Amino acid sequence: MRFSPDDVVCRVALNLGWVRTAEEALRAWLPLVSELRPVSTQFEEAGPDGLRRGYLADLLVVFPPPEGGTAEGGTARDRLLAPVDELARRLGLDPAAFEVDEDGLGGALNVKDGSPYGAYLVLALTGADPLNPEGEQADYGDTGEDLL
Repeated sequence: MRFSPDDVVCRVALNLGWVRTAEEALRAWLPLVSELRPVSTQFEEAGPDGLRRGYLADLLVVFPPPEGGTAEGGTARDRLLAPVDELARRLGLDPAAFEVDEDGLGGALNVKDGSPYGAYLVLALTGADPLNPEGEQADYGDTGEDLL
């Protein structure tokens, strides 16, 4: 997926450990998903041998630059923090806990205390998916033996 260089792209990891069914999880997350309108979502049951219980969700949320705003409006850090602060508040998290990288183009918010939606991680990057900053995933046909 391609993004504008001015977009703030956020990955939100959610976990509702108290729900027993996918239906319960989806009902709990529906208001959030409806409001944030992620460009990509992934829902799954937590593995029985994993650290988490219940159901997990991953939301890819894109915040375009403000209407009329351009890349010249404020510092890179300012353009990153405005939507991240808004997202953190919506998730019931403390925006002050967001740690910005040294370039001011990305960062992370690790949550120790849960939010009402079970948010435990927010990753943000300007202009790219925080989990795949190089763009589309590569398709490697080789066996990878040369890497051993």
